[in-house]
Amino acid sequence: MAEQKKKHKKRRTATRAAASIGPMVKEFIAGTVRAQREGAQKLAYSFIVCHHEEILRAMDVLPIWTENFAGVCGAKRDAERFLQRAESLGFSRSLCTYALCGLGFDHWREELGEMPPDAPWGGQARPDFMISTGQILCDPRAKWYQAAQQYMPDVPIYNIDLPYPLYHPDRDHREELPYYHKYIVEELKGLIAFVEEQTGKKMDYERLWERVRLSDKTWNLIEATYDLRSAIPCPMGTGDAMNTMVPINFMMATQDAYDFFLNLKQELEEKIKKKEGVVENEKYRLLWGGGLPSWFALGDFNYFNSKGAVFPAETTYRMVAPIAEMNIPKTDDPVEHLAWRWLGYWTFWYDKARQRKGGEPDVERLINYIERYKIDGVVMHEAFSCRTWHVGLIWQLHQLAKIYKPIPVLRLGKDGNKTQAWRENPSLVLESDIIDITSYSEVDTRNKIDAFIDTLESVAKSRVD
Repeated sequence: MAEQKKKHKKRRTATRAAASIGPMVKEFIAGTVRAQREGAQKLAYSFIVCHHEEILRAMDVLPIWTENFAGVCGAKRDAERFLQRAESLGFSRSLCTYALCGLGFDHWREELGEMPPDAPWGGQARPDFMISTGQILCDPRAKWYQAAQQYMPDVPIYNIDLPYPLYHPDRDHREELPYYHKYIVEELKGLIAFVEEQTGKKMDYERLWERVRLSDKTWNLIEATYDLRSAIPCPMGTGDAMNTMVPINFMMATQDAYDFFLNLKQELEEKIKKKEGVVENEKYRLLWGGGLPSWFALGDFNYFNSKGAVFPAETTYRMVAPIAEMNIPKTDDPVEHLAWRWLGYWTFWYDKARQRKGGEPDVERLINYIERYKIDGVVMHEAFSCRTWHVGLIWQLHQLAKIYKPIPVLRLGKDGNKTQAWRENPSLVLESDIIDITSYSEVDTRNKIDAFIDTLESVAKSRVD
């Protein structure tokens, strides 16, 4: 039985750019359905954060972002019927609900020979092939499409392995990079050969270079744009960034993505000039320190805003880093460059972490954002079905409290005496899921937010400027 969709207020955006994302996503989902019907382009199921968009786009392959479609189902509060169908097939609700939603949808579509009734935004098109990515990132990336192949046995899969050296405080990761680089280059070349076989086209490497250079340029633009959010008042929060992540993760290597951030940068600069913030009276600046959001409950960001709290930064979906700071070796081969960029991104915080006693890359990134965006508190979200992406979040908060010693502040004691203490960064851990709305309680969530705001206010009152 289809889930009864609860009426809920649409989340308010603070920027025109974020408001434009919904129609944009709807159009490129519809575009994949049209492409399948017309047979004009090959379609590939794909995952985000795999750094192979340039390869697909250079060969005119249209990606179908399966995680994105599951997120759309969650945001529209229409995922439950697909989750239930996956459960009826023997899959546990404890698995990644993105994967469950996709599997339930695929099975239903294949069973009907057409889209399930009232499919969100036209539905998820049937792929010509699937690209899975076993990497140190999330559980289902090597298994989701294998499971989907039960219902689409004629659709081939290619698995690309994209590892990176794990952090060790006493070992320089650069010693291992040549080995990893050689391996990843071979993996990317294998993907190119597979796509050539599926499309009947040969790779145009000059065209690939054009796509790669466009992505590099877009990465740098995104960093410059998001840095503007350090302004006080903050012109754009994480609520909007959960929309603007779409061009980062689903439109990379396209002129549209670059132009989007060019326009967003201009919009934020205008807001800063006018001193327009996300909230009228900005009291608290928070960091979304980790975890995917509950797509059905993005209105919680508006609730934070109603309390005078804004999120100038987030670690989630900010899947870029400044290219110039990666020290990528010069190469005339776009495939080699893609491999170096992958390694540069995943090891970006290693050196800075080693410079701090007890440092860890993920925690170092939190510290950097806390200082750069003048953060007062950290919020994380643990989604029960997304283990590898969310495991360790509480540990990160413990490490943050243990190793981070920012500039001391004066505190006013109850006796009126001033004492020196380290600045506190209170934290809040929310618990729910990415698209399974049955895991969510709005009342409990809002109560936790209220208590957190009270803590922030108490800490603020105890400080002496």
